[in-house]
Amino acid sequence: MQVLEFESLPSTQIYLVEQIRAKSLTPPICVWAKQQSAGIGSRGQVWESVEEALTFSFACTIDTSTPKQSLSLYFGYLFKQTLHGLGHKEVWLKWPNDLYVGEAKVGGVMSQIHKDIVICGIGLNICTDKYAALAVCAKEVLQAFLKGLEHPPTWAKIFKAYKIDFERTHSKQFFKHESGLIPLSQATMRPDGGLEIEGQVYYSQR
Repeated sequence: MQVLEFESLPSTQIYLVEQIRAKSLTPPICVWAKQQSAGIGSRGQVWESVEEALTFSFACTIDTSTPKQSLSLYFGYLFKQTLHGLGHKEVWLKWPNDLYVGEAKVGGVMSQIHKDIVICGIGLNICTDKYAALAVCAKEVLQAFLKGLEHPPTWAKIFKAYKIDFERTHSKQFFKHESGLIPLSQATMRPDGGLEIEGQVYYSQR
Protein backbone atom coordinates (compact mmCIF):
# COMPACT_ATOMS: atom_id res chain seq x y z
CA MET A 1 0.00 0.00 0.00
CA GLN A 2 1.31 3.42 -0.92
CA VAL A 3 1.94 5.72 2.05
CA LEU A 4 1.78 9.51 1.76
CA GLU A 5 3.77 11.02 4.62
CA PHE A 6 3.13 14.52 5.99
CA GLU A 7 4.87 16.46 8.73
CA SER A 8 1.49 17.88 9.78
CA LEU A 9 -2.19 17.78 8.82
CA PRO A 10 -5.28 19.03 10.59
CA SER A 11 -6.75 15.51 10.32
CA THR A 12 -5.61 12.51 8.28
CA GLN A 13 -9.19 11.23 8.24
CA ILE A 14 -10.75 14.43 6.91
CA TYR A 15 -7.95 14.84 4.37
CA LEU A 16 -8.26 11.30 3.02
CA VAL A 17 -12.06 11.36 2.91
CA GLU A 18 -11.96 14.59 0.91
CA GLN A 19 -9.33 13.23 -1.49
CA ILE A 20 -11.25 9.99 -2.04
CA ARG A 21 -14.51 11.82 -2.68
CA ALA A 22 -12.76 14.14 -5.15
CA LYS A 23 -11.12 11.10 -6.80
CA SER A 24 -7.73 12.72 -6.28
CA LEU A 25 -6.59 9.59 -4.47
CA THR A 26 -7.73 6.00 -5.01
CA PRO A 27 -7.40 2.92 -2.78
CA PRO A 28 -5.35 1.27 -1.56
CA ILE A 29 -3.72 4.35 -0.06
CA CYS A 30 -2.53 5.47 3.39
CA VAL A 31 -2.00 8.99 4.75
CA TRP A 32 0.37 9.35 7.72
CA ALA A 33 0.87 12.62 9.58
CA LYS A 34 3.57 13.03 12.23
CA GLN A 35 1.44 15.75 13.81
CA GLN A 36 -2.30 16.40 13.76
CA SER A 37 -3.68 19.78 14.74
CA ALA A 38 -7.41 18.95 14.58
CA GLY A 39 -7.83 15.21 14.79
CA ILE A 40 -11.31 13.76 15.23
CA GLY A 41 -12.39 11.03 17.60
CA SER A 42 -15.48 9.09 18.51
CA ARG A 43 -18.85 10.77 17.94
CA GLY A 44 -17.18 13.69 16.17
CA GLN A 45 -15.23 14.80 19.25
CA VAL A 46 -11.83 16.44 18.93
CA TRP A 47 -8.86 14.13 19.43
CA GLU A 48 -6.36 16.37 21.22
CA SER A 49 -2.87 16.47 19.79
CA VAL A 50 -0.10 15.16 22.05
CA GLU A 51 3.66 15.42 22.06
CA GLU A 52 4.04 12.31 19.89
CA ALA A 53 1.47 10.00 18.33
CA LEU A 54 0.92 7.63 15.44
CA THR A 55 -1.92 9.11 13.41
CA PHE A 56 -2.88 7.69 10.03
CA SER A 57 -5.84 6.91 7.80
CA PHE A 58 -6.07 4.38 4.99
CA ALA A 59 -8.56 3.57 2.27
CA CYS A 60 -9.32 0.18 0.79
CA THR A 61 -12.20 -1.58 -0.89
CA ILE A 62 -14.74 -3.19 1.41
CA ASP A 63 -14.67 -6.91 2.03
CA THR A 64 -18.36 -7.74 1.82
CA SER A 65 -18.00 -10.48 4.44
CA THR A 66 -17.24 -7.88 7.13
CA PRO A 67 -20.36 -6.20 8.57
CA LYS A 68 -20.21 -2.50 7.76
CA GLN A 69 -21.17 -1.51 11.28
CA SER A 70 -18.19 -3.50 12.62
CA LEU A 71 -15.40 -2.20 10.38
CA SER A 72 -13.81 -0.22 13.24
CA LEU A 73 -13.92 -3.33 15.42
CA TYR A 74 -12.35 -5.38 12.63
CA PHE A 75 -9.49 -3.00 11.92
CA GLY A 76 -9.06 -2.17 15.59
CA TYR A 77 -8.52 -5.82 16.39
CA LEU A 78 -6.01 -6.16 13.57
CA PHE A 79 -4.14 -3.14 14.92
CA LYS A 80 -4.17 -4.57 18.45
CA GLN A 81 -2.79 -7.83 17.08
CA THR A 82 -0.06 -5.89 15.30
CA LEU A 83 0.97 -4.33 18.61
CA HIS A 84 0.93 -7.76 20.27
CA GLY A 85 3.18 -9.06 17.52
CA LEU A 86 5.66 -6.29 18.33
CA GLY A 87 5.71 -7.27 22.01
CA HIS A 88 3.02 -4.96 23.40
CA LYS A 89 0.67 -7.64 24.69
CA GLU A 90 -0.78 -5.35 27.35
CA VAL A 91 -2.95 -3.58 24.76
CA TRP A 92 -6.62 -4.59 24.47
CA LEU A 93 -9.53 -3.40 22.35
CA LYS A 94 -12.56 -2.07 24.19
CA TRP A 95 -15.78 -2.54 22.23
CA PRO A 96 -16.25 -1.13 19.72
CA ASN A 97 -13.18 0.94 18.82
CA ASP A 98 -10.95 2.07 21.70
CA LEU A 99 -7.41 0.89 22.41
CA TYR A 100 -6.55 0.48 26.08
CA VAL A 101 -3.65 -0.41 28.35
CA GLY A 102 -5.09 -1.43 31.69
CA GLU A 103 -7.87 1.06 32.45
CA ALA A 104 -6.34 3.86 30.37
CA LYS A 105 -7.26 4.71 26.79
CA VAL A 106 -4.23 5.08 24.52
CA GLY A 107 -5.85 5.22 21.10
CA GLY A 108 -8.89 4.75 18.93
CA VAL A 109 -10.24 3.71 15.56
CA MET A 110 -12.94 5.20 13.33
CA SER A 111 -14.31 4.20 9.94
CA GLN A 112 -16.34 5.84 7.20
CA ILE A 113 -17.71 4.44 3.97
CA HIS A 114 -17.78 6.11 0.58
CA LYS A 115 -19.47 3.95 -2.05
CA ASP A 116 -17.50 0.68 -1.93
CA ILE A 117 -14.50 2.19 -0.13
CA VAL A 118 -13.81 2.13 3.59
CA ILE A 119 -11.70 4.95 5.02
CA CYS A 120 -10.33 4.05 8.43
CA GLY A 121 -8.39 6.29 10.79
CA ILE A 122 -6.26 5.10 13.71
CA GLY A 123 -4.61 7.16 16.43
CA LEU A 124 -2.21 5.95 19.12
CA ASN A 125 -0.61 8.13 21.79
CA ILE A 126 3.12 7.49 21.98
CA CYS A 127 4.35 10.26 24.28
CA THR A 128 2.26 12.68 26.35
CA ASP A 129 2.20 14.22 29.81
CA LYS A 130 -1.60 14.54 29.88
CA TYR A 131 -2.88 11.14 28.75
CA ALA A 132 -1.92 7.49 28.70
CA ALA A 133 0.54 6.47 26.00
CA LEU A 134 2.36 3.47 24.58
CA ALA A 135 6.07 3.84 23.83
CA VAL A 136 6.43 2.42 20.32
CA CYS A 137 8.20 3.26 17.07
CA ALA A 138 5.47 4.83 14.92
CA LYS A 139 7.02 3.81 11.61
CA GLU A 140 7.59 0.22 12.73
CA VAL A 141 3.99 -0.15 13.89
CA LEU A 142 2.56 1.41 10.73
CA GLN A 143 4.65 -0.77 8.43
CA ALA A 144 3.72 -3.93 10.33
CA PHE A 145 0.03 -3.07 10.31
CA LEU A 146 -0.08 -2.28 6.59
CA LYS A 147 1.85 -5.47 5.87
CA GLY A 148 -0.90 -7.39 7.67
CA LEU A 149 -3.52 -5.80 5.44
CA GLU A 150 -1.98 -7.42 2.38
CA HIS A 151 -3.57 -10.75 3.33
CA PRO A 152 -6.14 -9.87 6.00
CA PRO A 153 -8.00 -12.54 7.97
CA THR A 154 -11.72 -13.07 7.48
CA TRP A 155 -14.33 -11.41 9.64
CA ALA A 156 -15.29 -14.85 10.98
CA LYS A 157 -11.76 -15.43 12.26
CA ILE A 158 -11.54 -11.97 13.83
CA PHE A 159 -14.96 -12.32 15.44
CA LYS A 160 -14.09 -15.68 16.97
CA ALA A 161 -10.87 -14.34 18.48
CA TYR A 162 -12.37 -11.05 19.66
CA LYS A 163 -15.35 -12.77 21.29
CA ILE A 164 -12.91 -14.62 23.55
CA ASP A 165 -11.08 -11.38 24.35
CA PHE A 166 -14.36 -9.58 25.01
CA GLU A 167 -15.53 -12.14 27.56
CA ARG A 168 -12.18 -11.87 29.34
CA THR A 169 -11.82 -8.08 29.44
CA HIS A 170 -15.29 -6.49 29.51
CA SER A 171 -17.02 -7.77 32.65
CA LYS A 172 -16.49 -4.46 34.49
CA GLN A 173 -16.71 -2.14 31.49
CA PHE A 174 -19.32 0.31 30.20
CA PHE A 175 -19.81 2.05 26.90
CA LYS A 176 -21.30 5.45 26.19
CA HIS A 177 -24.65 5.44 24.44
CA GLU A 178 -27.11 8.26 23.81
CA SER A 179 -29.26 6.73 26.53
CA GLY A 180 -26.37 6.79 29.03
CA LEU A 181 -23.67 4.42 30.24
CA ILE A 182 -24.45 0.81 29.31
CA PRO A 183 -22.84 -1.91 31.48
CA LEU A 184 -21.22 -4.70 29.49
CA SER A 185 -21.22 -7.35 32.22
CA GLN A 186 -24.30 -9.07 30.76
CA ALA A 187 -23.53 -8.40 27.09
CA THR A 188 -23.56 -11.14 24.47
CA MET A 189 -21.71 -10.61 21.20
CA ARG A 190 -23.70 -11.19 18.04
CA PRO A 191 -22.02 -12.68 14.93
CA ASP A 192 -22.25 -9.29 13.20
CA GLY A 193 -20.25 -7.55 15.94
CA GLY A 194 -23.22 -6.04 17.74
CA LEU A 195 -23.95 -6.47 21.43
CA GLU A 196 -27.16 -7.81 22.89
CA ILE A 197 -27.94 -6.64 26.43
CA GLU A 198 -31.24 -7.53 28.10
CA GLY A 199 -32.96 -7.92 24.73
CA GLN A 200 -31.61 -4.66 23.31
CA VAL A 201 -29.11 -4.75 20.44
CA TYR A 202 -26.36 -2.12 20.17
CA TYR A 203 -24.06 -1.40 17.25
CA SER A 204 -21.02 0.77 16.78
CA GLN A 205 -21.72 4.13 15.16
CA ARG A 206 -18.08 4.95 14.71
